[in-house]
Amino acid sequence: MNIKETETSDHFVSHDKGELVIEIKNLSKSFGTQEVLKDISLNLYKGENLVVLGKSGTGKSVLIKCIVGLLTYDSGTISLFGKDVENSTRQELALLRQKTGFLFQSGALYDSMTVRQNLEFPLRRIKKELSDTDIDNKVQEVL
Repeated sequence: MNIKETETSDHFVSHDKGELVIEIKNLSKSFGTQEVLKDISLNLYKGENLVVLGKSGTGKSVLIKCIVGLLTYDSGTISLFGKDVENSTRQELALLRQKTGFLFQSGALYDSMTVRQNLEFPLRRIKKELSDTDIDNKVQEVL
């Protein structure tokens, strides 16, 4: 996958869009000898939308997981709302994720969580008034 800023004939387009939400510089991620992301750089500003398209296996989900700190990356930097993702604590990442919306294709589950944890996740994040017992009952009903 290779994402670069928009270029004109001999210079980069100037962006004066305000708050920088995502800044990625020279991001690379491999799994063994399989290089999935290679030297990706991009900026996303508040109010912009970004769609990442590509064939299966080209690194779309890997990119999202790196951005929100679900995967560690080999090199480069990612800043989310001005905070360095790689050097964030679990608590800081949780706060960043509350401000970030993302969706995996076909509504896929988080592969780093059990099915139970995937079902609990939105309940704990959105329905904060529910007790552990209420959440457990809801999850049991679905399972």
